Amino acid sequence: MAIQIIEKWHLAVLRAQLDLSYTPPIVATELVGYFGGTPRRLWALRYPLDEFGLAQSASPPRELTLPADLRDHVAASLEAELEDETALWLRLAPPYGYLGAVPWERSLRAHVPLLRVPDRLPVAADPGQVWSVAIGVSAPEGTDWAAPYVADLAGRIAIQVAGPLDVHVFADAGTAARLRQLTEPGPEWLHVHEPSAARLAWADRSGRGQERVRRRDWESGQAEPGSPGRIWTDWLAAGLAGQAVRALHVVLDATWDSDRPMLALAPDPSEPSSTRNCAFVTGDDVRLLADAVGAATLSFGAPPDVSSDVAMRVVADAVGQQRPGTTVYSSIRLDRHGAALADMHGFLADERFPRQVPTSTSLFAYLQPEKMQPRLAEEWPGPPPTAESTRAAPAGEDLLPATVLPEGYQVAPEADLSDYYASAQTVPSWVATSERYIGSQLASLSRPASAPEPVGDKQAYEQGAAEALSELQQMVARHARPK
Repeated sequence: MAIQIIEKWHLAVLRAQLDLSYTPPIVATELVGYFGGTPRRLWALRYPLDEFGLAQSASPPRELTLPADLRDHVAASLEAELEDETALWLRLAPPYGYLGAVPWERSLRAHVPLLRVPDRLPVAADPGQVWSVAIGVSAPEGTDWAAPYVADLAGRIAIQVAGPLDVHVFADAGTAARLRQLTEPGPEWLHVHEPSAARLAWADRSGRGQERVRRRDWESGQAEPGSPGRIWTDWLAAGLAGQAVRALHVVLDATWDSDRPMLALAPDPSEPSSTRNCAFVTGDDVRLLADAVGAATLSFGAPPDVSSDVAMRVVADAVGQQRPGTTVYSSIRLDRHGAALADMHGFLADERFPRQVPTSTSLFAYLQPEKMQPRLAEEWPGPPPTAESTRAAPAGEDLLPATVLPEGYQVAPEADLSDYYASAQTVPSWVATSERYIGSQLASLSRPASAPEPVGDKQAYEQGAAEALSELQQMVARHARPK
């Protein structure tokens, strides 16, 4: 999908990947721009692993860098051949290993935004007119930065977002108590949820009943959630009361389990935690949570004392590749008051009066080019889509030119939820979750028009899946509309 996105929008792209044909592997880079609608490679450079801080080892790297001459070549091309571009796009092509954790945005220092090209379509729809945000924070006992950071971030989002706002904070007990002290009397749009409610939310959603959630049961292990982080997921779902949010921001420590990046959080938000008694979840767990609450925007906050910033960047990068919605990595050490992240919320929320995308070195973002459309050098490049090339396009979405879906996917008029999404103040989370699922499945079925037609069992499977998705989308539309 990334290649099709690049071709559709005629993006100026810095491409990087590992070239495994060499022993040891090398890092291959190239810069490609579009001139008169035709792509042209400006240059290609190859580097040994150690110039990026990488090694041919199974151990994860501690710190990554960017070759100085690569930075200089990019800067020179942006000033000469690509002087009219309003953004430079980073395409990390598999296999690319730890290249996703390289601080590209910090090292290149381009005068235009550096954005990453996602590998998923269709573009995620934002549910409702209210800019609703859920913030999840799990900090060890005795932490002094978490509450001030959340208070500053929420306040700055309120300044940057022009329309109605709703912020829900789900934090560990220490952070929540301090946050109430800092924000009382709080604004009506800020909701700091009670950590002690997490146990009851988990019990209710697990069907165990409140009588099971007694302290001796909890301490004996009889009332423990079935999977790490489940109590947080149930707490968020109960606290949001069935309403979807536009954005989810999680602040967790990141570390390594061998060569696997993991996120650490308190097993129970109402109990003190430390690095010794934390639970661990993966980036995929957070991605599924974002889908469950309908969040088109997902951001990962790396604490100022994060165990491994590289691990957090790997998590955010891997998730960003898999989501059609915006995915952001934010370094709290470099953005202690959340100013850059709040700017990003303002950029994403205010589509009527587009603003410049934030270029802070404290964050990187996977972003669909549609979000940058008013600032793209060419508004809608390429030939207009034809009936054949966009056959059976999903309701409310545009498939890329020369992209088709299998026979069987048809959109009935009542399946178009775009007007409902645009006019409703809030949207039920099950509606947003269903739309996320359908969009993801459609993305997996779509293919370039130049690809050969599937035959045999594969053709039958794709046709059956397309028909099922079409029926599911119509069913969601019928039940989602207000009576």
